[in-house]
Amino acid sequence: MVRNGVEVASYRTLAGLRGRGTTGQPSAYGFTDGRVQPGERYVYTLRSVDGSGEVHAYGQTVEVTAVASSAPVAFALSQASPNPFNPATRLMLSLPEQAQVTATLYNALGQPVRTVQRGQMSAGTAALVVDAAGLATGAYLVRVVATGASGTHTSSQRVTLVK
Repeated sequence: MVRNGVEVASYRTLAGLRGRGTTGQPSAYGFTDGRVQPGERYVYTLRSVDGSGEVHAYGQTVEVTAVASSAPVAFALSQASPNPFNPATRLMLSLPEQAQVTATLYNALGQPVRTVQRGQMSAGTAALVVDAAGLATGAYLVRVVATGASGTHTSSQRVTLVK
């Protein structure tokens, strides 16, 4: 893989660029360039090396402009803060992609007592505020289910309401 005229990756070092041999089937190759600067323009060219060691550069290039990504790389639910709480606590939810999110507060018997969040959420980090006004003192469970393109992720946190 050549970026702006300089080799930045090789089939020798990256499995995603290793050749598949001579085949009549299309092959997909992948490469993530972690050494770019946001706002900079880059031109990439793919080249191959045949069995005899001869290098073949392909005429087609791909031009990209790097952008900064603020999206988290993994689904995560932070510890509730404050905990114990009265009457509200906050958990931070990190989503690497857009997802359908349902956050539910359950009592100690496992019964849902409050819906904290239900709906589509964008990639990024957002606060989930659990408002327990009107509920009895005790232990509760916040369960978050996020379903996006990569699948369904579930996380739970125990929280304690003290009045």
